[in-house]
Amino acid sequence: MDLRKFSFAAFLLSFLLIFNFSAVAEDAAATPETPSEAVQSGEKIFKANCASCHKVASKMVGPALVGAEKRWIAAGDYNGISGRDWLTKWIKNSQEVIKEGYPYANKIYNEYNKSLMTAFTTLTDEDVTNVLAYVEYAAVATKPDVKVTPVPTGPDYTLYILYALLGILLVLVIGLGSFIGKLGVKVLEREGLPIPVPVPFYRDKKLITTVMLVILIGIGYAAVNQAIDLGRQQGYAPEQPIKYSHALHAGLNQINCQYCHAAAPKSKHANIPSMNVCMNCHKGIQSGDVNGKYGRKEIAKIYASIGFDPNTLSYIKDYSKMEKADADKLFTEWLQGDEKSKPTPAEIADVLQFVNKPIEWVRIHNLPDHVYFNHSQHVTVAGLECQTCHGPIQEMETVYQFAPLSMGWCINCHRTNEVNFAGNKFYEDYQQLHESLKSGKIDKVTVETIGGTECQKCHY
Repeated sequence: MDLRKFSFAAFLLSFLLIFNFSAVAEDAAATPETPSEAVQSGEKIFKANCASCHKVASKMVGPALVGAEKRWIAAGDYNGISGRDWLTKWIKNSQEVIKEGYPYANKIYNEYNKSLMTAFTTLTDEDVTNVLAYVEYAAVATKPDVKVTPVPTGPDYTLYILYALLGILLVLVIGLGSFIGKLGVKVLEREGLPIPVPVPFYRDKKLITTVMLVILIGIGYAAVNQAIDLGRQQGYAPEQPIKYSHALHAGLNQINCQYCHAAAPKSKHANIPSMNVCMNCHKGIQSGDVNGKYGRKEIAKIYASIGFDPNTLSYIKDYSKMEKADADKLFTEWLQGDEKSKPTPAEIADVLQFVNKPIEWVRIHNLPDHVYFNHSQHVTVAGLECQTCHGPIQEMETVYQFAPLSMGWCINCHRTNEVNFAGNKFYEDYQQLHESLKSGKIDKVTVETIGGTECQKCHY
């Protein structure tokens, strides 16, 4: 053995091991420890209640929450109550704290145009503590928001490549067929046998029969598929009265789906959010998007519908009795004051049609009347994410129907989706299945196992 080569190899291996170990150690040091139960609980509360108006490390509708606890403690005591306790009271009911005159609370209230924070009277002191713990954890665990410019990608040539390969194969087949035919003629000539008169390919009975069969099968397949898809709307993306972007709200701003669709975890329907839910944020946010594409005009539709004066940041008293001409003038002047996106007369007219009128959203997902579907059963009991059925909703500028929502699609999900029996009180009565799981007789329980494919489960 050449010892010099062995020594060099050993040195190289040692260097690589040390380098990899250092990288792993660096990653481990940079990765925060596993969040505690308090932090996990705080994260759920934050995403359900706070994320629509607050970010951890940057300003949104309200201030960044990182360091909030320290700031309130530093603000000091007032009327015998510590700054930390005032913070708890503020989160539960900000109006009460403002009325009691805590100076730091009034300072924040004035800084944010006297916009009142939503009251969360159902939160306990422990809930507030958990939220604040999550905020500090998330500030360390996440990097600051960075604007990422998407890298432009070229067209997908996969299909073209497949067509090219198919064309090459077709040419080879034709070439080989011609070559074999000529060889056959040469053999017949050599043996002195009569050479048959060549028949044009378009008169070849076998070829004609094969082509007709292929066409017949294709027509039948297309007809069956069209019949199966009759009434389905996969890919349906209607134009809505307001250009609402889920990519902006659920994606960029990370607003929890259930903040707007609050009925989803506890009702059959997910519900369309009322304008009051929109106004929780848009009392202060008067631009419809971050890139200035729409400017004020989409938000103005909400203001015109609900009766909110964007100049005074207050609701118009007796709006239903306000003269149409006066309302038109108010919103026209406000729209014309948008320096970033000067609206055209047609765009202003589009806004004014919403004065004192409801927003009529166009329904996208619509199951047949004889089909029973319960959102709460899937969201709360099964614990499914919205994206399971609705696709990458957080990436959609315009919402479209992602899944076919067909009977076969639902049944396949019920056959493959595993039910989480552990710690779920909804399934406590399935004693036999629990015993089978413990004994190892079965390794999992699917929705089908508990009757999820029975006709009566989904049909009245």
